[in-house]
Amino acid sequence: MGTGELLAALRSTGEKKAGDIRREAEATADRLREEAADRLALLQEESRQEAERRVATQREALCAEGERKARQIRLAAQEQLARRLYDVARRLLPRLRGDGYPEIFRRLAAELPPAQWEKVRVNPADEGLAASLFPGARITTDVAVCGGLEALAGEGRLRVDNTLEKRLERGWPELLPLLIEETGSDA
Repeated sequence: MGTGELLAALRSTGEKKAGDIRREAEATADRLREEAADRLALLQEESRQEAERRVATQREALCAEGERKARQIRLAAQEQLARRLYDVARRLLPRLRGDGYPEIFRRLAAELPPAQWEKVRVNPADEGLAASLFPGARITTDVAVCGGLEALAGEGRLRVDNTLEKRLERGWPELLPLLIEETGSDA
């Protein structure tokens, strides 16, 4: 084999090897591009899922905050309605002093436990009625008492407040739901 043939054989072998290297390099590049595309698609999917989780978390937080604020508003409205209804009820107490009021006063006095009542506080209009029911007691009048009475015994150690105002105050927790239902308000 001569030099020319040797050079041609080396050239041919070199070109074949170069072609093999190119093909192998292209195959490796194709595989690396494919792997990179797969990794990119995976990262994009993970990113999309993370974004969806963040959005869902934000949505839940915003909904919870909205519900909390709505409950606060409802509660404030209920409290305001309760105050207004209580004020109206207090203003209506004098209407109980109609024709049947002396009997109401007698019943309120009869609810007192047996005791030697020393002092009885009443509305000025009830002074005579109180004096007849509590002959040994000192009767004091107070325009702040709408109706009923407050009685003291045992040098002030025993005190019973059976005024209309106090009865309204004690019964208010039971009356309020009935009034709210009656007004048709779900405030």
